[in-house]
This record gives sequence, C-alpha cells and structure tokens, in this order.
Amino acid sequence: MFNTSHYPHKSSKELRASLLLFQLLSYPLLIRLVLTLWKFVHFFRVPISPFIQLTGYYQFCAGKDVASCHVATSHMKVFNVKSVLDYANEHAKKESDFEQNLEIILKTIHEAANNDAYPFAVLKPSAIGSFLLYEKMSNGFAFNPIELASWERIKIRLEACTLAAAKSKIVLMIDAEESWIQPGVDTLILPLIKAYNKKRVVVAITIQLYLKGALDYFKQLTADTTIYFLGVKLVRGAYMEKERKRAQLLGIPSPVCDTKAQTDYQYRQALVLALEHIDRNLCIVATHNEDDINWMKHHVKKDVGIQHKNVWFSQLYGMRDYISFSLAAAGANVLKYVPFGPPRQSIPYLMRRAIENSSVKSQTKKELKMLKQALESRKTNA
Repeated sequence: MFNTSHYPHKSSKELRASLLLFQLLSYPLLIRLVLTLWKFVHFFRVPISPFIQLTGYYQFCAGKDVASCHVATSHMKVFNVKSVLDYANEHAKKESDFEQNLEIILKTIHEAANNDAYPFAVLKPSAIGSFLLYEKMSNGFAFNPIELASWERIKIRLEACTLAAAKSKIVLMIDAEESWIQPGVDTLILPLIKAYNKKRVVVAITIQLYLKGALDYFKQLTADTTIYFLGVKLVRGAYMEKERKRAQLLGIPSPVCDTKAQTDYQYRQALVLALEHIDRNLCIVATHNEDDINWMKHHVKKDVGIQHKNVWFSQLYGMRDYISFSLAAAGANVLKYVPFGPPRQSIPYLMRRAIENSSVKSQTKKELKMLKQALESRKTNA
C-alpha cells in the first residue's frame, strides 16, 4: 500500500542512520534508560554533545529555531509534503517563560504568512499558561486575584496568536492536553472558534479518540457548525500511560478506553463523521495507523477526491516517512509535524514521543522493514 521508494528526501547515509535509530527504538527499556541518563545529564549540567545522537534529536527535530528549520521543510516541500513548526517546550511554569514562548509561536505564524510550506501553525496551551490554572478551571475552583490576572494574560496570548493566524490566512491548530486540564483549555478555545471561524477555519482543535466520550464530544461540536466552521485534528492520544497511572493513584476510573478495539472504533467513526461534513469543515487525520490512513484514503478518493482541500494527513517529522511521501505522491494534502528548539529543551519532548511510538511494536517493526527495503532497492538500482 505504501511504496518504499518514497524516502526521496533522504540520502542513503541518512536512511542508514534512521535504520540504526529505529533499531534502538525497538527496545523500549533502552529508551527509558536513555531518558534517565538524560535527566542526570540535565540536572548536573553535563555537556550534552556526546549524548545527542542517542536521543534522536537530529532525526526528530528540524533545528534549534525557526530559521534553522528551513532546510528540512523546504526540502520536504519539493515533494509536496508541507510542515507545521512545533515549538518543543511543554509545561512552562513562569510568566517570563510564557511570554518567551508566545514570541516564538508568533514567529512561526509570521513565518507561515510568507511561506507556503507552512499552511498551519500550532500552539500548545500549556506553553503559554499555567498547567495548575487550567486544572483549577477544569475543576470549577475560583481564582484568587493573582490567579485571575494570570488567567486574563493567557486569554490575551491566545487572542494574539489567533488574530495573527487570521491575518496570516493560515490555520492555528491547538494541541490537546491531559484530560484533567482539557476542560479548562476548552473554556478559552471554544469562544475563539465561534468568534474567528465564521467565514473559514482559523482555529482547529485536537480530539484525542483514546478518551472515553471523545466521539460524543466530536458529534456535539459538529452539531453546532451551522454557526461556525469546524477544524479538527483527529489523534489517538499522547498521554495513555500518564492518564492510567494518575487514575490508579487517585482511585478513579481511567479516562482512557478500556481496550484498543474501543479506541479503534471511536477513531474510525470520527473519520466517518468528518467525511459527512467535509465540504464545510476541515479534518486533519493525524495518525501513524495504516489501517485508518488506508480507509480514509480510499473513502476520500471515492467520495470527494484525494486532493480535497479540507482533508489533510499528518505524521511526525522523522517518522513514517514512507506513509507521508507516498500519500503526497498520490496527490493527498500531507503535513509533517516538525518539532524545533534547543537540545536541552527539546530532548525531553522528543524522548516522550519516542516512548509513545515505540510502544506500538508493530509500527516500529514496519518502519524497520520499509527502511531496509528502501536501502536494498537503492543498492539494486545503483
């Protein structure tokens, strides 16, 4: 279904480096060991250069700042694979950090305004506001005067990014957060959707289909789209281990679906629902699951055409390239999620991503197989 020749953006040397890295990723215990080592290195401020190769920084991160991402993203654009620049800085804690993160996110939006390699920008709510405030809002607790002032500053930051996206004529994707702070995030995002998505999608939200009730929430949102355009990024989820551990610790039911089959069902039904409203609403199919990608590819081609402007497929930078570049070659709209940031800041984020994706052993195994076949094919045709 996906062609091994579609690693056109990588040299044979780069393919061999990717192969080695994914061989390491097939051992989750090794990844956790490296993450523990990284925490030690970071805590004691040990020089990080000797350890960077082990972390996958160069495989999964396009550069340390917006400008340095241009080499990778412009090269992918040659093959009709677009990008969204994802500033890898989660859960900032200080107001000065929130303001610095805001400046960098605004840079990505302004860069997108002048570069058609970037049809989207992305914002992580916990990068511009306090995790604890989102949690407090989610639980319905009242803010004290200091907290209320901080909450108002989060609103101002979100509004600034949304307004910049509207002026830049791009879509601002809002990343999902942990389930216990997501309601607080939604109290800020949903009003922006209603205010800015009257003529087109300016703000797109992320729905994590591994959460119980996520499909019902999506249905509720689509029911209201007579008054606004809806943009959704459909993902399975990023915090499964964390969510289950917290629920167990607190003695509460896990918010995560009890079985993979339940998540599969919700995700597939979300795709069905998205296609029903695709002429009006935007859907970003953000998954590495080949069954769902093939299903969506087939139905889009059959119903509205693979090039439909409101359907995008998205995978992480440095992962599942054989999927991304094959889809782009077939005429689909394809988007790579491209993390960037200084190594000390980015590596914890990248390691979390590595742990998430290596946990799906079948996907890592398939990636290894495709990389090996691509290298063999190049030897044969040399």
